[in-house]
Amino acid sequence: MTIFADEDMVCKVPCNARFPASVGTREVVHPFTGLVLQLRSFYGGNVMLRILRKQPRHTIAGNVVYRNPVASYVCAFLFSLLLILVGEAVPAQADSLESPFISVGRIVRPAVVNIRTIRSITDEGVGTSPLQDMFRQFFPDETGKGGRFEMPSTGSGFIISDSGDILTNHHVIADADAIYVRFSGEHQEYLATLVGDDPSTDLALIHIDPAGRHLAVLEFADSDQLEVGAWAVAVGNPFGNLESSLTVGVVSAKGRSDMVIGGLTPRYQDFIQTDASINFGNSGGPLVNVQGQIIGVNTAVNQQGQGIGFAVPSNMVSHIYQQLKQHGRVIRGYLGIRTEDVISVVGHGNEDEPAVGARVISVLAGSPAAAAGLLSGDVVTAFAGSEVESRNSLQFLIAGATPGQDVDCEFYRDGVHRSIRVRPVEWIDKPGGGNASAAKHWLGMMMADLSGGDPKVARLKDMLGVTATTGVMVIVVQDNSSAADAGISPGDVIVSIDGHEITNLSDYEEARNLMVARTDPMTFLVRTGGTENYLTIVPRRGGIDN
Repeated sequence: MTIFADEDMVCKVPCNARFPASVGTREVVHPFTGLVLQLRSFYGGNVMLRILRKQPRHTIAGNVVYRNPVASYVCAFLFSLLLILVGEAVPAQADSLESPFISVGRIVRPAVVNIRTIRSITDEGVGTSPLQDMFRQFFPDETGKGGRFEMPSTGSGFIISDSGDILTNHHVIADADAIYVRFSGEHQEYLATLVGDDPSTDLALIHIDPAGRHLAVLEFADSDQLEVGAWAVAVGNPFGNLESSLTVGVVSAKGRSDMVIGGLTPRYQDFIQTDASINFGNSGGPLVNVQGQIIGVNTAVNQQGQGIGFAVPSNMVSHIYQQLKQHGRVIRGYLGIRTEDVISVVGHGNEDEPAVGARVISVLAGSPAAAAGLLSGDVVTAFAGSEVESRNSLQFLIAGATPGQDVDCEFYRDGVHRSIRVRPVEWIDKPGGGNASAAKHWLGMMMADLSGGDPKVARLKDMLGVTATTGVMVIVVQDNSSAADAGISPGDVIVSIDGHEITNLSDYEEARNLMVARTDPMTFLVRTGGTENYLTIVPRRGGIDN
């Protein structure tokens, strides 16, 4: 290789010219430009050419300067070749510096839509707080109760078929009286109809009539082939008004579960975690790869951290889409068991128990599992011909079973491998997700605002002489619950939870929603009468309901 170099540029071009190592350093003059070119030979026959100046010198550091015409023309040729190569290299380099995400934006952004919903709200929808009294005062109806008013909200979605199918999140369109779709930069809206939704995965399918419009459509990628560290591009409408925003990150992790979203926990979770920026209003928008293919649906963001967002993986989305389009709902199997992961301690394992699987911790009376003979303590290791690696994998296997059809279930009981046939029934989804009840009675307690006018709070205040003005009051404690075990009683006032200050019911609900999936001990600051004490509450392992 011959190397051309000056202070601003170093590049290599092929050259068949070779000079003996004894030549040393020479200077030649370019015959057309008058430039002085310094040739310096190296062992192996390679030569460095350096542009020095306009006027030649006869000696450089004791070396002889040659003005041989042949050498000059050789250098002229090489120099001309250099100019040609540099001229060709510059635009190629400029092209290589163009962001690869420009093409992603061109593919994806036309298919992303803004979704606006209208919901009718009554005084019951504003919670058990002074807001209810204010609502009744400013929005009264003929009975003296709160009337109804429209509350708009926004989210994102994306086109999945040229006929007008649009995928989004369930929580974007839940309880909507009207759904409107608008394309970025436009001032016209399309009235959408709800085809079906699935609270258990927080997905929904809506439809618009394109009215002859050509729609840009996105395609699914195989999320099972997705690698941690791969590029991830999120597109959506953060805050409702920053339309068609594109943010870039990577896939931070796969298979995330036990996430709390909006106070509720979707029943089936296998989230992709990404650090691509996802904000309020991005919900329902696509997460795509560098080919512009869907790898997930943006669903949630961790408000307490930076760069922690979650998306439903594309393979799950594709399956849900087909079921919603065909049935308007998702058909899943259900057995009636609650399970937990099998956790073994190195060096202290039970030889009679498998190292992986899902341990049954309770069986619902009258359920298919009870009818088939499953018992608490059984460790399920295979279902419908597939290995069970965790409680989460068993949950998806049961959900994927066809209701009414027998399937094989393998398990260990008292160290003995057994196999039975079970017949799942159809799981009936309940509005609000699978963890609403658990959140309402979190740790076995029911709470009320001290200033909310709840008659139970008033009675407890009178009975116990409670003088606190901030915090939330415990009005019910369930027997044999985590709260009861910790010594909490009705009339106690919760002041803080793990350092989160609790001044009213909204603060409590926010803290509860953040912590409802936790299983580690939590510290509560509790005021009983005029005394404050720190109590440690250990949540019970509830397992996963299958």
